[in-house]
Amino acid sequence: MNYMTAIDIARDLKLGKHTILKYFREGFLPSKQVYNSQNKLTYVIEEDKYQTWKAKHFKGIKVTEINKFKSHLREASLEKIKELSLEWLDWCKTGKLTGRPLSPRTVEIYRTYFKLYLDTLPNYPERPIISINNLRNVLGTFSPERFSTKRNIYDSIMSFSKYLIELEFQDESLRDKMKKLKPKRFIPAKKTSITEKELQKIYSYIETSLNSDYGKLLNKTLICFLINTGLRASELCNLKLEDVDLNRKRIYVWLGKGNKNRIVGINEELYNQLTAYLKIRLEFYNNFSNCFLSNAKKPFEVVALGRKIRRITDGAGLKNISPHSLRRSFVTINSAKGKPLNHLRIACGHADITTTQSYCMTTVEEVVEAMAEW
Repeated sequence: MNYMTAIDIARDLKLGKHTILKYFREGFLPSKQVYNSQNKLTYVIEEDKYQTWKAKHFKGIKVTEINKFKSHLREASLEKIKELSLEWLDWCKTGKLTGRPLSPRTVEIYRTYFKLYLDTLPNYPERPIISINNLRNVLGTFSPERFSTKRNIYDSIMSFSKYLIELEFQDESLRDKMKKLKPKRFIPAKKTSITEKELQKIYSYIETSLNSDYGKLLNKTLICFLINTGLRASELCNLKLEDVDLNRKRIYVWLGKGNKNRIVGINEELYNQLTAYLKIRLEFYNNFSNCFLSNAKKPFEVVALGRKIRRITDGAGLKNISPHSLRRSFVTINSAKGKPLNHLRIACGHADITTTQSYCMTTVEEVVEAMAEW
């Protein structure tokens, strides 16, 4: 196997040796380090890889234009990074980056937290923008309590780094080093759920609220739906009218998490609630195919749904309740009723039953009360 040194490449490109070494160090020119005859570390690249790289980046480029080439990371400004991020997100959507399209929710998370990474950098950040020190400093800005924020920033940067490697703008060894900065959870996650008594308390609050008739019906149906199906917030927001089959008492969930499909059953309580809701929904709001529409007659987005659930539950005197809390409550309540855990796993769309088990939020008091009937 033939290797080329910095001197070989400098002669071929008619550039200075120090310029080629700079390309090597920055990862713009992929290489590896070996010991030369004087037992000193030096950069080399396989000749085939060099010819491929040259054809991609230097074919038809004049020497005077090479020094103006801003795609490699060390010279890239924040504006250039932002420009590259648009193509990166498009690669995520279309599957060009990983071989399969990422969900719209994942792409939006990447977009949001990549922007947060850039916004958290100092006014004059270290170059390259995507570096170990910059990532360490940004992650260190957030407290351990904000684990999800730290993890989302890390995931977005690692995905963008993969994109840069595909373009040969970054060396894979840098990404390997950044993996060591993966955030670890030190403070247990705040897991919340509700009991059946608290569910009735929520329903009572909805009935006495000052919302319109449609608003009351919508709020009760949202709570009833989430706690009786275990659907994720994104799955509820994407649900179409045609996905709800009241005749067969089935709900079809298309392209849920991991782009997986599944079918969920409708129990009697939910059947009655959906029947009442859809009667009004179809009579007055026919412009959208989405099953659930807000008071403003618009389909729900995940963030807006979360705010609505929190407003309802806060009004009922329950704190920190989210759509995911109701999903967790679906597992907890039905598990306590003796429903098979594997059935709940399939209903929730979990790949691993241990995930379903982790959703059970049974309290010690509930166990003590249940044991009295044993």
